[in-house]
Amino acid sequence: MNENTTSFSASEWLRYTRHIQLPEVGAAGQLKLKQSHILVIGAGGLGSPVVLYLAAAGVGHLTLVDGDTVDTSNLQRQIIFDNDQVGQPKAQAAKERLQRLNPDIRVDAIESFLSADNAPELVSAADLVVDCTDNFSARYLINDYCCALNKPWVFASIQKFFGQCALFTPGGACFRCLFPEAPANVEDCNSAGVIGVLPGLLGVLQANETIKYLLGLPTPLQNKLLLVDALHLEFRSIQLTRSDNCAACRDPAAAPDLPREALLQCTLDTRDIDTREGARLSPDAFRERHHQGDCVLLDVRSPTERQAFHIGGQHIPLDELPQRLAELEGVTTVLCYCQSGVRSGKALALLEEMGFNGASLDGGVLAWLKYTLEDLDDHQDH
Repeated sequence: MNENTTSFSASEWLRYTRHIQLPEVGAAGQLKLKQSHILVIGAGGLGSPVVLYLAAAGVGHLTLVDGDTVDTSNLQRQIIFDNDQVGQPKAQAAKERLQRLNPDIRVDAIESFLSADNAPELVSAADLVVDCTDNFSARYLINDYCCALNKPWVFASIQKFFGQCALFTPGGACFRCLFPEAPANVEDCNSAGVIGVLPGLLGVLQANETIKYLLGLPTPLQNKLLLVDALHLEFRSIQLTRSDNCAACRDPAAAPDLPREALLQCTLDTRDIDTREGARLSPDAFRERHHQGDCVLLDVRSPTERQAFHIGGQHIPLDELPQRLAELEGVTTVLCYCQSGVRSGKALALLEEMGFNGASLDGGVLAWLKYTLEDLDDHQDH
């Protein structure tokens, strides 16, 4: 080794000084971070603080996986993006931000969603996986390949004011031990909403446990599920126990066969929503159908949402719809809408059981606003 060769450049040594001063980290610990490769699945609300802090901490290689694009509605909580990046691929936009933050690290951007096709290669190449997704299908996929490949991973989920976080390590309880089957009727942030700082709080916890695990420091979330109530600022943890009947833990070698099954069983936020041809209309088709007449526009959101903003029509909240069907007497076709398309799909299913025809606005008011704003921009450009 050349006498003048060092583990860190002068700029790196200066950047990481506060870490290196910690006896629990030191130069040896900082070198561990520099030599680590972390796979982050999802570059949204959770992924934003995770990758920002891991990059700032000097984790040498980050791989970001996300097939989505930046949307205006993301900016309330996905702090890695700015307004000028709306419409850009999230993975690439996040990569550009991280390279400006720390040019000494390597960042790979994968502009696709995690799947059974790319998971084996991505998970096997990483030292640890951080789950920043928002659905059970992806979590089962991550869990099963991490079990099969003997990789640790950090889980988190968020909704409204509440979050969960856990560190799953080889030999301990896994995600399938905690959730043998996907819970029914679980809303995601698109339909339930989320306070903007909550993913920041949970993401910081994920980054914290990741860094400590890489350094060999105590990781209290190992084999524990942390429950976070940001509304009342309460934290409590539940001890996790490995299940003797867990398909992934019992036979890790067979675990890769499980995700494909899980993907068929777990249908994300469209569970129980009518997906027949014509039942869900794009904003363009929805507007065209409304202009044809002989139909009623129905907002099934809450009164608060209705008061804040609406696109017209009658208003009957979803939970009141069974008792207020008389208000639709004489109507044959109902065009339902809500915030994201989940509640309107459920409303449509109920109405069709009662003999009505109709459709649901796919993507809800969020998709409608994006469509109308783009349409306005197109007219202004011409």
